[in-house]
Amino acid sequence: MRPFYSTKCLFLLLAGWALIALPAHAQDEVPEEAAPPPTPEQVLSAAPADHWLPIPVSDLMIFTLPDDTEGNPRQTVIQLIPAQMSGAHVRNVRKFAAQRWWDGTKIYRVSKDFVTQFGGNPDNKKVPKNLETVPESDYFNAALGAKRATDQAALDAAVAYSNEYQGTEIRPLMKMIYESYGSKVGFGAGWPIGTKDGKAFPITCRGSLSPAHYDPPDAGTGAEISIITGEAARSLDMTFGMVGRVIDGIEHVTNLPLGTAAGGFYADKSQHITITSVRLASELPVADQPRYEYLASYSPSLLQYIEAHGGYGNICTVPVPIRKIAE
Repeated sequence: MRPFYSTKCLFLLLAGWALIALPAHAQDEVPEEAAPPPTPEQVLSAAPADHWLPIPVSDLMIFTLPDDTEGNPRQTVIQLIPAQMSGAHVRNVRKFAAQRWWDGTKIYRVSKDFVTQFGGNPDNKKVPKNLETVPESDYFNAALGAKRATDQAALDAAVAYSNEYQGTEIRPLMKMIYESYGSKVGFGAGWPIGTKDGKAFPITCRGSLSPAHYDPPDAGTGAEISIITGEAARSLDMTFGMVGRVIDGIEHVTNLPLGTAAGGFYADKSQHITITSVRLASELPVADQPRYEYLASYSPSLLQYIEAHGGYGNICTVPVPIRKIAE
């Protein structure tokens, strides 16, 4: 008796023979799935070691609040704009910290997604006598623009080399960042920097420190400062100064009770939060001085890192990578 094969069985057998009979190269032509794009963490781990540059301890300031209700320390690390790229506001801030002037002053305003403001206003505390008068022209600094131009040129050259000789496809910076405030932007020395009408200024991103501004031409001394906690503060560019930024522990100055009075001010002085201390990190014992690094503005890894986040937004959307060095 002949063996019985159903139509379905014959089809399967023929299909199997056909697959076995295919030339080896035809079987190999099945397309492989494209490798997933790298994550931001993978980009940073692959960045060249010499593209991580140290932040001088002399540019760091330690802002300390009382421990929280569970006994956890609350310490925020601030990086001041380097002396060669800043002016009187930053010099004044260094003097305030060196004289421990902010110790015991208050946080008296917490406005949701806008600012956390602190300093001497509620206590009418007398400021030191050796402060500089800050003109509005001090909001701008030619050295910022020069550094951004130098780093941008080095970045363009590094990207061109990588694309041509290493087979990468790194997009130009300006095609990856959407800027809607009418200024040319870029990175220099790890800082986001804008230029308008030929004048360069540090851009006010989330985490920036902006001294209180009074009626022009009084630009304030730096005694009262707002820590920017939301992107709405980009409107402060060129109308307020900027002296530095929070690089670690921003949660300690954002996760605070919101002010209920107009503008986010605390309605009652009993709500004010007392500052334990503000210290220049260079005044701490060497063993207690924190160490941080930032990803160089001329590193193609910076563009790859931005693109790994989606490559969309404005220059403040993806902060420049900063990491703490293990002790």
